[in-house]
Amino acid sequence: MALFIQSGNALVSRVAQWVGAIPQSININATAFNSATGVLTTSSSAVGIVLVGDFIGTSVLKAYTTVLAVTSTTITVSDIEGIWADTTYPVTILKLPTQSTTEILSCIQLCELKMRTIELPALRTDPYGAVPSSLVTDSQGMADIPADMNKPILFFQETPNSEVPPSTPAASMGPWIIYDRVGDREIIRRRMIDQLYVKPFGVPRVIRASFSEVGQRYVFTPNPGEGVEIKAYYQRTFPFLFGPTGDALDPIVQNNAALSSFPEGYMYGTLWAYYDKNKNTDEAQKWSARYEDAYGLIQDQNFKGKWLGGDQHLTSEFQPRNYRYSFK
Repeated sequence: MALFIQSGNALVSRVAQWVGAIPQSININATAFNSATGVLTTSSSAVGIVLVGDFIGTSVLKAYTTVLAVTSTTITVSDIEGIWADTTYPVTILKLPTQSTTEILSCIQLCELKMRTIELPALRTDPYGAVPSSLVTDSQGMADIPADMNKPILFFQETPNSEVPPSTPAASMGPWIIYDRVGDREIIRRRMIDQLYVKPFGVPRVIRASFSEVGQRYVFTPNPGEGVEIKAYYQRTFPFLFGPTGDALDPIVQNNAALSSFPEGYMYGTLWAYYDKNKNTDEAQKWSARYEDAYGLIQDQNFKGKWLGGDQHLTSEFQPRNYRYSFK
């Protein structure tokens, strides 16, 4: 039976199988399960036998579920796969060794730290979605850096003149602004001479502007002014597995965009960290190489997706450099 790695539970279970962590019966039966609350009713007390953070299940072939709470008569689990919901009761409870799962969880975190700047297509924002990813400038013409920002790809304005209604013919005349990323030293220099930039409206041209990070905000030149919406296309970060969600029904993170689109990266990276921790250099290097090869293929396609087709036009839509300060 295949165990697809589409949750934190499945990842821990698969890695445990690979490293030889053998589940054992705790000699307690589960007699009922409430799928709405994730609460298992037990035949006797599991306090002291099952701990919060342990992984319990029903079969060596299925995923094991994270334990969230334990009382004298119940065990609360995070059953994202519906393992307990599909079980016939009563059933014997199996538990993965606590030492092994604790080690695997720490290795998953090391893997995630390795992937914290990863660029995956699934982590791209959507500036054209129903709720487009965008920035709104403050009174200084700057914008706060989004909390989930990993790496900017492109910032742009489609209708920079807020005084012109978007539905009017004047709005379709532009100009449209593309913000190129420059260094923070350069953006400060350009902002000093911002008043020298001409800010034309109603001119059908794509204008090349600049932005960079200064402190915890983005600085733009030419200064777009206050309350301007700038579409933001960027690579997001992802929440770490088993972290808190603040949701009473799903209190821990069981999936994210990185795991759902790059499960092999999680698997290879976790095994690399596991064998590296256990001083098995050959195995650690093997899994590290497999991780790099797998990500290399995705990275290559990611870069092609972002840049293929660029600079293949006979003429450029961008304003020539001699139009930076005046239009003739």
